[in-house]
Amino acid sequence: MDATSHSHAALAWTTRRLLNNLLVVPGVVAAGVAKAKSDRITVSGHDGGTGASSWTGVKNGGLPWELGLAETQQTLVLNDLRSRVKLQTDGQLKTGRDVMVAALLGAEEFGFATGPLIALG
Repeated sequence: MDATSHSHAALAWTTRRLLNNLLVVPGVVAAGVAKAKSDRITVSGHDGGTGASSWTGVKNGGLPWELGLAETQQTLVLNDLRSRVKLQTDGQLKTGRDVMVAALLGAEEFGFATGPLIALG
């Protein structure tokens, strides 16, 4: 094994460890929100955001909604909290396929903004 392939392997494992740490966050937050008796949890995609976010925060932070939704669903189910809340998702849902993927990952409600507005002209 040469030095290049070894460094790529080390980088891959480092990236995986970092992503595993990041993926825990949506589920932990969702569990806390469910325990606080919220009725809905919205999981948004990494390229969406709030008007209060900085441009660099919106463009350089976060994860795709699929990962956040899957982690949220799993954490709520494992902690017996899933029946307490409805899961919503939004952020770049553009096709029926996106809605089906979100539904299969646990979402019960779906948000659309940009696509319908563009269609209206």
